[in-house]
Amino acid sequence: MASSFDKLCGPCEARHTTEKASVWCIDCDDGLCLPCLEHHKVSKASNKHQTIPKNINKIKPIEQLAHNAKTSTELFDLEKGLKELSNTLVELNTDRQRNIEEIRDQRKNILAEIKSLRKQIDTYLDVLESDLLKQLECLSDQNISEIDQLLSKLKDKEKQIKSLGESIHQIKETLSDVQVFLATKSVGEKLHEEKEWISALCDQDVAKESILELSTDSQLTHLLSDLKHFGVIKVVRKTCQIKVGAWEQQRAQLNVPMPAATRDINDTKLELLSTINVNTQSWIQDCVVVNDGRMNFTLGNTGKVFVYSSEGHLLKSVNVCKSPFGLAVINTNTLAVTCLNDKTINIVNIDDGVVKQKIKVGKPCLGLSFHNTKLYVIVKGTGIVEFDLGGNLIRTISVDVASNDCYLTSYKDRFCYTCYNQFIACLDSNGKEIWKISIADSGVASDNHGNYFAANYNEQTLNIISADGKKTKQLLTSNDGLDHPQGVFFNSNNNTLLVANRYKTAMLYRVI
Repeated sequence: MASSFDKLCGPCEARHTTEKASVWCIDCDDGLCLPCLEHHKVSKASNKHQTIPKNINKIKPIEQLAHNAKTSTELFDLEKGLKELSNTLVELNTDRQRNIEEIRDQRKNILAEIKSLRKQIDTYLDVLESDLLKQLECLSDQNISEIDQLLSKLKDKEKQIKSLGESIHQIKETLSDVQVFLATKSVGEKLHEEKEWISALCDQDVAKESILELSTDSQLTHLLSDLKHFGVIKVVRKTCQIKVGAWEQQRAQLNVPMPAATRDINDTKLELLSTINVNTQSWIQDCVVVNDGRMNFTLGNTGKVFVYSSEGHLLKSVNVCKSPFGLAVINTNTLAVTCLNDKTINIVNIDDGVVKQKIKVGKPCLGLSFHNTKLYVIVKGTGIVEFDLGGNLIRTISVDVASNDCYLTSYKDRFCYTCYNQFIACLDSNGKEIWKISIADSGVASDNHGNYFAANYNEQTLNIISADGKKTKQLLTSNDGLDHPQGVFFNSNNNTLLVANRYKTAMLYRVI
């Protein structure tokens, strides 16, 4: 296909007629004049062919379009998108593994709750049963005692009546008729008295039939018939916190410029976007920014991580273990925090404000970095220690940890770390030193090209160091507001840099 439209009409040319083409047929790979185009459109063999109008000369050749394709925005987006997607899968896998552990814990808790409820019900029923048994024993004993007393009286009365019968027999044997007549009246009166006594006795409760009956509480009857189950176990679904495509959204919102294949640090400049006032009496140890723009700070002696909005407003504070030091971003709502004195790494959900997991390190841990789904932490007296997100120790890289204040960052297959009042050093993935200089000793972060932003605590400066360590450029000083800088974090999603002073303030810059 021509890059400038000077072709002749193919069908006309075949008929030995010279006519300039007005369109180009992609399927025929031939030019067409207007009359031939009309025939071309109605022909069964070609009516579905696609044609390109005369302004074909405005379409750029593919060679021109492919120029610098290796450093194009599209390729950068693909690489970044694949990396983000891979991280998302890891996050989702980690999140689901965490959910399994939570479900197991919840099952244990619910089982304990069921057993506790059952025990409470059993205890309550035991009390009710005991009261009822006591009532049964009391009433049965009372009635038996009353009947026993009656039987005793009846026995005495039986003796009296028997004695009265014997008296009649003696009267008949020993007395005269006159005497018997007189005695009969007296005995008759006594018989009448006994009859009246027995008659009155039969009307008393003690002579009535005593029947023990059980009348159960109607509520208990209803309970047995109405209670269908002991409880109901249900599953509540919470919205997944893993954000897919966060990179594309941020890039669209911020219009992030395409990074060049390499970048000369002499071209790097910083534009101040905002100053954040961190209202605390403690010192700021480190800082990071998550994908949605929230800024996070560790406060040295408070045992807290402070979470600020992208506008610089305090949103919440999250309790962690003693002496929080380094920070690393795992995903939009999850951070890793080293705790110096507690000798642990805390995995924190900043949305819920809770520590989800504690990784025991066993020694004071300082600077922290998260790279390719692994956590890397500087451990005093040991070096750089690698953990997976499950808390399993993968390996230990022996390096010189020359102070109690060390910061760490990683870029591709390299580590870069600082030691207070000592140096900044760059290492390969096995810990072999690539370069070491003394221009910085505090917070450090890598940009998208393997260059390093690094702070000097006492000199109160921020420098950028080339990837090979041969070039440096001073970007900020105390005149720019630096006051013993400690935390440094580069946000690769939008080319911004967060620098935190030791006390009260932090500055957010755009890297130009």
